[in-house]
Amino acid sequence: MRANDHRFGLAAEAYIFGYPLVSNVRLSGRFAGEGIGLLAPAGFNAFAHIRDLPGPRSAFVSVNADVLHSVAQVDLAPGPLILSVPDSGDRYSLLLFVDAWRNNFAYVGRRTGAGHGGSYVLVPPGWTEGTPPDLIRIEAPTRLLTVIGRFGFDDPADARTVHRLQDERRLSPLDPGARRAEGPPEHSKSVCDDLRFWEELRIWLRACPPPPAEAEYARRFAPLGIFDDPSPYVDPDPALTWSLRGGLRGGRDGLERVAQAGRALSNGWSSTPHALDFNLDRLGPGTRDEPAWRMTDRDQARLARAMAARQPIGATHGYESIEATCLVDVEGRRLTGAHRYTLDLAPPPPAESWSLTMYDAPEYYLVDNPLHRFSLGSRTRDLRRGPDGSVRVLIQSDPPSDEVERANWLPAASGDFRPALRIYGPGEDVLDGTYAPPPIRRVD
Repeated sequence: MRANDHRFGLAAEAYIFGYPLVSNVRLSGRFAGEGIGLLAPAGFNAFAHIRDLPGPRSAFVSVNADVLHSVAQVDLAPGPLILSVPDSGDRYSLLLFVDAWRNNFAYVGRRTGAGHGGSYVLVPPGWTEGTPPDLIRIEAPTRLLTVIGRFGFDDPADARTVHRLQDERRLSPLDPGARRAEGPPEHSKSVCDDLRFWEELRIWLRACPPPPAEAEYARRFAPLGIFDDPSPYVDPDPALTWSLRGGLRGGRDGLERVAQAGRALSNGWSSTPHALDFNLDRLGPGTRDEPAWRMTDRDQARLARAMAARQPIGATHGYESIEATCLVDVEGRRLTGAHRYTLDLAPPPPAESWSLTMYDAPEYYLVDNPLHRFSLGSRTRDLRRGPDGSVRVLIQSDPPSDEVERANWLPAASGDFRPALRIYGPGEDVLDGTYAPPPIRRVD
């Protein structure tokens, strides 16, 4: 049986279009029902919290060493939810809202002026009834979404305060009598594994439709059966099955070929400040609906959305935070614990705050060290600064011989390593490229 060439090509396109939705809803169900890593299952419409401080044995790679996370999987099918946000003062805080298609559609936190707390109401699509005037309204683009909360901490002694703040972030139904959230509709158990992706796309497209412009584009995939009812995948046509199987492989291979595209490189540092500019339709509170933060081509945006869906959920637009990573020194040589380095932040990044975190390479776990210091930054209490505010960071695997210099020592791995510079609430000089992270220099 030979694949239909027309439907084969359509299936490759449809895979790239539908992958963010399918992968995201799958992840949502796993978070809610099983938990992931240190996040215990909490079901829908409740936060699960990471309480343990990050360390070398953390379940995730590239973890933020100075942030604790909370995650809620939300289903608004029963109706609106009240979101209570505590006053976190000057502490770094963020609530990130991600719809079922992997679009970041709202931010609430220190950058947006919401660090001192408040009450919000999450409203499902098409909700026409009023909401209490004392609640700030956030309109969700899809009934299923993920809310990711972050609080920064200064040192381990600060953990208890952060735990209290985590507990004060709560979700509750606007209508106390609302039915229990059930999560995404399940796909037919009669569909074979090879066609599971297409069956899930068919069902979840109905539960979480895209915006009108994308819905019109999706109609081109009708010959694949994703709008049919009943399911065409229970007893599928053999020719369609061949096209869907081959097209899925073609779409997946296409994503692999562009996996490293779009990374900006400066002084050896790599970052993707515009990786999430694919949200063109649904921009809510805390976002910047400006040409500089919108991709101009929808085909490019669909590809970028699919690429983002391959990464762990929780990335932000560049105007919220930027993460830059480095694997080489100023001469282009691989960073390794066999040598000593300095990073002269003169000045440090113009931002609300910044931190430099050390990871081993290529696994990207935090580096174990006698000080249990995995990062340092603007919130580090004993950080030594020059008269002009500059900071010299010492990067090496062995402790500096000078006790004073240890205040600015970031312990490196004994083998290859990769530091990450995170810039929270970056200033315009960072966003327009006027400020770039300086190079790392080898000093031995």
